[in-house]
Amino acid sequence: MKLELIKSAHAVGESNFHIQLTPAFRQDIFSDGNVAELTLAYIIEKLNELKVVLVGYGFGPDHLHLFLANVRFVGEIEMVRQIKGYSSYKMRKHFSGFFKNKLWGKKFWSEGHFYRSVGAVNYETMKKYVSESQEKHWEKIEKPKITEFQKKIIEF
Repeated sequence: MKLELIKSAHAVGESNFHIQLTPAFRQDIFSDGNVAELTLAYIIEKLNELKVVLVGYGFGPDHLHLFLANVRFVGEIEMVRQIKGYSSYKMRKHFSGFFKNKLWGKKFWSEGHFYRSVGAVNYETMKKYVSESQEKHWEKIEKPKITEFQKKIIEF
């Protein structure tokens, strides 16, 4: 799939993301293909509403990778909030029987998410980002240290 640069009256560019979402309590609810398929269907509904293109996806038993393009009309945080909220509501309302022994209360997703802004998205880059995120998912990042090679913007 070739994606074109997005053009508007005052800007040209692209905005692509790799998003990783995790079910509440890191449960393996996506081992059930029905849960994975239905969750993805609700996420796609919301992405269509937000005018975001789903380029690729992948499920692990306890997480979901989404590769998204054309993220222009909504910010990354708001987009994730909306897809998690909508899919959680729909899954708990209509299909809670599939996962009621693993998830309880009003939780479907964990509170956080992993995201990375990515360049052009194709099979090779998706594979690379997925393998890299497996090691880094949910790690706390320490405050970066300034090295002798880094400069402040005003020093350029």
